[in-house]
Amino acid sequence: MAILGEIQKKSGVLIGIIALALFAFVIQGLIKNSSSLGKGNLNVIGEVDGRKIARTDFQKRVALVQKQNRNMSQMQAVKAVWDQMVNEAVLNNQYDKLGIKVGQDRLRDLIINNPTIKQAFTNQQGVFDENRLSDYIDQVYQNKKSNPELFAQWKNFENSLIESEKKKIYLDLLKAAINPTLKEGEWLYHYENDAVDFKYAAVPYRTIPDSLVKVTKADIQAYINKHKDEFKVDESRDIEYVFIPLEPSAKDKQKIMDELKALINDKEVYDKEAPDHKKIEKGFKNADDAEAFANKYSDVKQQARYFFKNQLPKKYADTLIKLNKGDVFGPYEIKNQVYLSKVTDTKMIPDSAKAAHILIAYKGARGANPAITRDKETAKKKADSILKVVKRNPDKFAEYAKKLSDGPTKTKGGDLGWFTYGRMVPQFNDFIFNGKKGQIGLVETPFGFHIIKINDLTQPEKAVKMVSIIRNVEPSQETENETFAKAAQFASEALDAKDFKALAKEKGFEAKPVRKIGRFEDRLPGIGQNRDVVRWLYKSDRKIGDVAKFDTEKGHIIAYVSGIREEGIMTPEEASVLVKPKLIKEKKAELIKAKFKGNTLEEMAKNANAKVGVATGVTLNNPMIPGFGREPVVVAKAFALEPGKVSKPIDGNRAVYVVKTIKISKASDIKNYVPYVEKLRKQRIVGISRDVEKALKDKADIEDNRARLYQ
Repeated sequence: MAILGEIQKKSGVLIGIIALALFAFVIQGLIKNSSSLGKGNLNVIGEVDGRKIARTDFQKRVALVQKQNRNMSQMQAVKAVWDQMVNEAVLNNQYDKLGIKVGQDRLRDLIINNPTIKQAFTNQQGVFDENRLSDYIDQVYQNKKSNPELFAQWKNFENSLIESEKKKIYLDLLKAAINPTLKEGEWLYHYENDAVDFKYAAVPYRTIPDSLVKVTKADIQAYINKHKDEFKVDESRDIEYVFIPLEPSAKDKQKIMDELKALINDKEVYDKEAPDHKKIEKGFKNADDAEAFANKYSDVKQQARYFFKNQLPKKYADTLIKLNKGDVFGPYEIKNQVYLSKVTDTKMIPDSAKAAHILIAYKGARGANPAITRDKETAKKKADSILKVVKRNPDKFAEYAKKLSDGPTKTKGGDLGWFTYGRMVPQFNDFIFNGKKGQIGLVETPFGFHIIKINDLTQPEKAVKMVSIIRNVEPSQETENETFAKAAQFASEALDAKDFKALAKEKGFEAKPVRKIGRFEDRLPGIGQNRDVVRWLYKSDRKIGDVAKFDTEKGHIIAYVSGIREEGIMTPEEASVLVKPKLIKEKKAELIKAKFKGNTLEEMAKNANAKVGVATGVTLNNPMIPGFGREPVVVAKAFALEPGKVSKPIDGNRAVYVVKTIKISKASDIKNYVPYVEKLRKQRIVGISRDVEKALKDKADIEDNRARLYQ
């Protein structure tokens, strides 16, 4: 057990290693799921090409992802884990077919060569100690019953290495299969270097008004039928919603203003112990302890501190900086808070300083390196001796800092650069900003002992030491009731409304749309995180026109179902925004083509009212036509034409063209096309990991039963 005790000194580092590896295991690793998991539908959350995804395994990983990513919602974790487990399943099927495995010897190599492991298991000389690692692993396995959590974390770390290695082997096999031929290398060379000169006449699509072409629903449907793969859609829902915010009223704000005004001056209060049952209670202006008084009435904990003019609220800076000790200003509003401020002191101080320090830390000091074993008394003696030496040789301060400091700035000679007043811990801050340029002294902070040298200070300027009573402006119960009633009234009227958007406008609200809401969404644009809305949308009896009200801390959402889309192919209405521009372009092209009449380029240009241009030295690799941009189809046609020949009208990206090839300049052959073969190979393997996973997923038979568990 001795080794465990030693390792515990670095337990933070080690747990960090395992946690990071475990996160990689969930998000990036490829974990093989046994097809024997999850017997029965209730225990299976999905199936990919016959490989079952067990419910318990899925839930554990969702919980783990949320634990590792505290800002991630449950539904975001569900989506991330599902996508990854589907990837794992399709890839593991490939590993099985190819017999890809990782043995114990290879696993040992992966562990030993892991950079973070090497850093964690070093000896006193800072050299990686494989024996210490071996002892630690033995202890983890021997104590797997007494410390099952650590054992599970270590096993997951091992699994992440195994699965990452499997993927690497698989991708290396795929990359090895990508071997372009010398002929392909020769093709790429000519693709990049052959050039063509040609004349062209072009009529831009924009010269034909959209009003001259008509695209029908039947046209759009016909296009969809020819390109069904481009218009596949998952199930989704559309809503329009009105948000009625719960905000404090002017009355709510005024109430707080009045309450703060009443705190400024002394007041007479009832006291049954006093002779006349009256006593004077000091207000903020005359309070003996302004900071304690402020904290008694403030919603935000307060501490008096100095402010320069540029640190004060812009709207009130000119007034606040002119206040004198004892002055009270306010109440005044900043965003949704009301302030009442008192100046407890003023003085002239620099707002910025430049300094350097030598830190002598001790065991137990804040942020101290675990390797530091000296106690506080020893650290103080060392700091005192360094102070004496530095004062005798101030020009060598940076040299001493590099050799002696325990701080992170030692490599810079202790230089902290410029920093503003109040940025450093109080003891450090006070020494510098109350000192003079060139002064050297010793200060103790929670980090240890600092030998400080003040290198420079800005010119002093006025600062006010101020403390404020800050009250949050929140809606009163009366305001909450009024807002609730307004939302309930609108929701009731919306149930019978024929036009939700028109009703909202009539009532002074704005109806906003949210499109394509998936079953497992929980964060909606404009609404934020609200799983209740999505659950409601996916109820089995939900229909277009349904209305519901959802109460949140910030207000009320009235949602109207405007669209229900099942998995399948887009409707013409849904695809219109994508298809219509293409069809308009096609129809314009037909109108333009009809104008290109004649036998010569010049004659065709004249009839189409187009100017003749010349493009020279254009390559397939850079198919730019002057004034029109990239036109790869047009340039390819110019290469295909015999010199002197005129093409038929060509549909380009921005116009319809007619071209006449003048000259094709073929690049001289070279002796070695291997560099072009290698370039082509690199181009083809870019993104291979992403592309192969997508291809396998598209081909896979996937059964998704998440809806049984996550409603």
